[in-house]
Amino acid sequence: MRSSSQPLCPPIILCVATACLVTAGCRGLMLPTGAALVAGSGDAVTAETSAPRDVSTAVRTLPIELLFVRHDPHDPVITTDLWTLVDEQALGSELSARLAANGLRAGVLSGPLPPAVAERLASAAATTDAAAADEAVSRRVLRLLPGKRAEIVAAAGIPEVVVLEHDADGVRGGTYRDCTSQLTARAWPGPDGRTRLEVVPEVKHGPLQRTWIGEEGMFRLETGQARLRFEQLTIDALVPHRGMLVIGGSEAPSATVGDALVRDRKASAGMQLILLRPLGTGVDPVFTTSAPEDTTAP
Repeated sequence: MRSSSQPLCPPIILCVATACLVTAGCRGLMLPTGAALVAGSGDAVTAETSAPRDVSTAVRTLPIELLFVRHDPHDPVITTDLWTLVDEQALGSELSARLAANGLRAGVLSGPLPPAVAERLASAAATTDAAAADEAVSRRVLRLLPGKRAEIVAAAGIPEVVVLEHDADGVRGGTYRDCTSQLTARAWPGPDGRTRLEVVPEVKHGPLQRTWIGEEGMFRLETGQARLRFEQLTIDALVPHRGMLVIGGSEAPSATVGDALVRDRKASAGMQLILLRPLGTGVDPVFTTSAPEDTTAP
């Protein structure tokens, strides 16, 4: 039998030590989200500050030069000299036929321009609002995030317009008031230095209203006018470096999508040509290396 005078300190010390270890273990598990322990330091650092960044995958904007060229519908420099150089078949014969049925034409322009055409386009003046400028040629630069939509206003404040859309099922449309005709554009860099441009004609009309918009797997509440979007006339083109996407219309006034989009309503029987030109080589970061190869001899 143990003597009652035997000290009780060792069991108490053992309990206290065990409690301290458990407490320390709990503290080690309660690190901030996204943190990690640095071996040998006992300190917590976030993964953002400890992990190196890959600059090759940084998001870059795509600079797109936008030109509005106002011209007479019978101007030979624009209606003849320019369009003889435009490759309309680059968009496909089916799309070209749909565009023509709706008063539009489009194509990709590459290579050197004739002096008369080059001089006309070189007279562009930089403005903050190309559609509202009074110059014969107005210019602005769009900086688009890859895949993000941008609105290009062709004509605003139209009191009333008749738009008839022609498709395989026939003709449909109506009269729209308080209208804005525009293009929505998106751009992506390509693996070969070309830039992919997607352009869709639209007409916004009527009073402001609130609408749920589905985009990228999410819904968001947007306040604006009703949107008449012509999906069947979507222009999807690969534009080379120093090339242009050219969008124009038919000469005769008509109640078509093209007439609503490219008719110059500031000039009697005038037209306007819309050109989009990538200012840089569009290279997808997926196809670039993080660092250049070392080609020097050891």
